[in-house]
Amino acid sequence: MIEDGGGARGCPASREEPRVAHSRTLRFWLDPANIAVRLGQAGPVVRTKAGPAVAFQVNDPSLIRKVGCGEDIFQAWSADPCLRDFTGDGFAGAEGQAHRDRRALMKPALAAPRLTALGPSVRDSTEGLLAGLPADRPVDVPVEMSRLVAGLVIETVLNSGISPDTLAALARARSVLSAGVFWKYALSPWPWVPAPRGRAFRRALGTLNEATQEVYERHQPDGDGNDVVSLLKRSSDNRPDAALHDLRALLFAGIEATASTLAWACYELGRHPDHQTAIRAEADAVLGADAPADALRPEQMPRTAGFIREVTRLHGIPFLVRRPRHATYVGEQPVPAGALVTLPMGALRRDPARYARPEEFDPLRWSPEAHPQLSPAALLPYGLGPRYCPGAAASEILTPVALASLVRSRTLRTTTPDRTVRVSLELTPMPKGLTMLAAPREPHPPLVPGPASGEEADPVRRP
Repeated sequence: MIEDGGGARGCPASREEPRVAHSRTLRFWLDPANIAVRLGQAGPVVRTKAGPAVAFQVNDPSLIRKVGCGEDIFQAWSADPCLRDFTGDGFAGAEGQAHRDRRALMKPALAAPRLTALGPSVRDSTEGLLAGLPADRPVDVPVEMSRLVAGLVIETVLNSGISPDTLAALARARSVLSAGVFWKYALSPWPWVPAPRGRAFRRALGTLNEATQEVYERHQPDGDGNDVVSLLKRSSDNRPDAALHDLRALLFAGIEATASTLAWACYELGRHPDHQTAIRAEADAVLGADAPADALRPEQMPRTAGFIREVTRLHGIPFLVRRPRHATYVGEQPVPAGALVTLPMGALRRDPARYARPEEFDPLRWSPEAHPQLSPAALLPYGLGPRYCPGAAASEILTPVALASLVRSRTLRTTTPDRTVRVSLELTPMPKGLTMLAAPREPHPPLVPGPASGEEADPVRRP
């Protein structure tokens, strides 16, 4: 799920697998490893210029938190009036007390204690959704991961259902919606400039509306009636549009960042078959049909959870954005009202003072045996401050169980090793053009989790 976002950069290419590239003209924004945004190298706040746009890059971690949490001074992107046709009357576009009230309403249903038993249903739903994944031809990874995540969110978090055709249409519409929102916000200071693919965006928004309506109508409440959709319905009284707008925001956010994480996870699994083998061994031991609910938690799958954290570190949302409501100071830097202020999450995640070999993909740096121990909270995968993702607890359970279930049933291989995989310009980074084979796995007896083949003699690497 998602708080804020923009484009991204992939990790260095291997000789055998697809390379990742990004737009040269937008390199400053899309490349968190660029020297201009490295922490400690460009000063605490840097004034930048990209074409007609002036922005302020915040590099000091304490200032990043101050800006990210300062709702009274800094406006989040989703509350911008330019996105009113997308956010509607939902919580995503609300501000202040109205926003806090809607979040407080949903919080009990989306809190970790209520979601502790979600693991088995995610496993079972993943297996059912994977039945629709082609096995005899390459698949478009971003689209298929969007389909998988949308189905999981609808079935396990929202307690509802959706037709296969609507689900497929929603998965295809995700990229258009994400890019459309990105461009609407990016071009908001110049409303006379048409956003790219405006008609396609409106069609995709219609698809999202249809999917939301279907989820609303097919919802099956929990026995106690305190699941998130039930709470939204009751709170809206005779105003179903309000519940629908909140539900639409939850559905889109639930798909957006988690689908990106799983798509990049597939990319890294193709580049690192040894990690794919290790995750499969762990999944065989943990995800059996008779596994108790409390065994399907991230802490029971350390290799899988560490892999996802490393994917997030290298491919997660590269920056958050805010605009000051009035002229202010960030540190000692004066910032005019309405200026773009960027918070470089990608640079934080590549800070050499925090991570050894920051450009290297190394899931073992998150191993329980690694020293010193790294804090997953330092990744800020769900944003910070009042706009912290309300579905974070659900995503923390859904993502590792879904990835482990995928690897347990399919073997992922890249189809065109020499092809460059580009990063799409959307709210969250996606590997544009990534196609892979997802061959059904041959029957294999359960294994005891342990090091992947060829890793037995390798010491645990330092973070």
